Amino acid sequence: MQVVFQITSGAPDASKALLGQLNNLLQYFSSRETRIAVEVVVHGDAWPLLLSHENPYTEKIMSLVAREVKWLICQNTLNSHQLDATQLFAFTAVVPAAVAHLVERQAAGWAYIKC
Repeated sequence: MQVVFQITSGAPDASKALLGQLNNLLQYFSSRETRIAVEVVVHGDAWPLLLSHENPYTEKIMSLVAREVKWLICQNTLNSHQLDATQLFAFTAVVPAAVAHLVERQAAGWAYIKC
């Protein structure tokens, strides 16, 4: 099973919802001893979620990384907000265009969830 999450909102409620949904999903499949691949694609105004400095969600995100959740950010988002990838958690991967990545994942049969 493979699922890709999309988050574009920088609102704290959106980040909290995403982190809760990820945890619930992983617990569900773990209890059924079923392996699941999970990616989170961050773009638009959600970019602060991956800032490594003074991030209120660091502990929860690191817990999800330990459970093999992959975190991706859009290069277009980095460019439009004049951000450098060094400002982000080291585990963050950069994709050229978030929307294109989402289309490719869905075409490959990944489940899609927008937060």
